[in-house]
Amino acid sequence: MEIIEVKDCIERIIAEIGKSRREIEAKGLEKARTLALYDVKLGGAIQVLREEAKFPATLIEKIAKKICGDDRKAMEEADVLYKACISNLEALKAQLNGYQSIYKHLE
Repeated sequence: MEIIEVKDCIERIIAEIGKSRREIEAKGLEKARTLALYDVKLGGAIQVLREEAKFPATLIEKIAKKICGDDRKAMEEADVLYKACISNLEALKAQLNGYQSIYKHLE
């Protein structure tokens, strides 16, 4: 590799890191939103089940979790996407580090 190619790769990765940081922020906000939504719906389901008094107290939370299963799934998916973005950022940082080392040896 020539020094200009390495420099171009470094600049490209730096731009990708900037995009990745913005993506992490968006995914983090989505993760927080889905977590809050799940907590609200779970709390509401528990309250309704307690008021109905049709089920034993030991089963109410499990039944409420079943009722809110779709919200839990959305919450878990948001968490996975957030963690994937962080892993992507770590990979970009490793690539950048490698290209920076190559650049130093080519100077």
